[in-house]
Amino acid sequence: MYENYKWEYTMFYLLWPIIIFPKQLQIVFIGIILCFLLRQGKIIFDGLSYFLIFYLVIYLISIFYNLFQHSYEFDRILATFNTLSIWIIAMFFYLLYKSFQLDLQELVKIGFVNYFILIGLWMISQIFHYLLGVSEFSIFGHYLSNIEWFSGGPVLRFVGFMDYANLVIMFFMFFYPLFCMYALRLNRRWFGWFLIVLGIFPVYSTYSRSGYFIILLGISLFIFHQFIKNSSIVTRGFLYCIVATLLVISIFYTNLVDNIELIFSDVYNAREGSNDTRSYLMEESMKVTFDKSPVIGMGIKTDSKLGYPLGSHSTFIGFFYKSGMIGFIIGTIMFLLISFKLLLLKMKGISNLIKYLLVVMPMMFLFEDLDGSNWLIVFYFIFLAILFSGNLNAHSERLAKDG
Repeated sequence: MYENYKWEYTMFYLLWPIIIFPKQLQIVFIGIILCFLLRQGKIIFDGLSYFLIFYLVIYLISIFYNLFQHSYEFDRILATFNTLSIWIIAMFFYLLYKSFQLDLQELVKIGFVNYFILIGLWMISQIFHYLLGVSEFSIFGHYLSNIEWFSGGPVLRFVGFMDYANLVIMFFMFFYPLFCMYALRLNRRWFGWFLIVLGIFPVYSTYSRSGYFIILLGISLFIFHQFIKNSSIVTRGFLYCIVATLLVISIFYTNLVDNIELIFSDVYNAREGSNDTRSYLMEESMKVTFDKSPVIGMGIKTDSKLGYPLGSHSTFIGFFYKSGMIGFIIGTIMFLLISFKLLLLKMKGISNLIKYLLVVMPMMFLFEDLDGSNWLIVFYFIFLAILFSGNLNAHSERLAKDG
């Protein structure tokens, strides 16, 4: 039984236990899974992996340099090595999953189950709040939902037992397309479409302003691609001209721009406290790094005056704080390379939705940490490996032939 077990699916099978367990246990479980995977697959290096290695080397140099220059509390040092370890682990997952030949039927089914659990948790949170009057329920310090201030009033913000609500957005970007693939194959198509619509509600209930915008952008790119994919060059040129003309007319002869600015202003100011906290934290992180170690960064996160770790709440600010200008340049080029490689992929069907959601995902990293959650960074690189290996596209082609 052990010999026939497919270890490459284990991260997908155990995703929810990993999410719910404390962060210290998460990295232990993920590390154990990686050890077994190293015996099953082979390491395949590519251009992206060299950027990852270069970044990790600079980060490691920064950590040890600052350890000798400054004194730190033990928990900050421990948190730093946890962060370094999860980057190394995520890199190995990426290198391994490029070599795995996955059964995408199985992967889509597991993805459907994982996202269906998220929907179930959202429904439970609504029942707890509106029928039982319980707004905050937690397991291992992870909340199902909580009350926060939004647009001048309290709202029930869905967290789904994750570290913070925006992780639900990332979860959506990974698993919702797989959820849709499976739902569209159900015998009762109306039920499949019902599930697809129902799957939007957990995201809506996060009240994530950046999440709303980035998901809409990714879906819009997907719809636009589906609309023009079979068009001739002449037809595409004609469509581009029509779109450009409509945009010019809308900008100069209607109130569209003013209305859009008003909407964005309302959304932006919906959580002014969050805006102020993030802005101050980013400014303080950059100032400390420029003053003390602008070339290779501070390595180890210390607490800001607000109580949050410096270099957090933004992956790109984190690059600069942890590894200076060198790490920031490497990290930025790495994300540009990822987006460029994704855009060059020729994919079919709903696999394009995953592609475009991953293309726009770095925009979320302007406001969130890629390494803020252990499972997030690992699954980000797992999905990149799956897309770059072509497995998901091959499955979509089979679906197209079957349906």
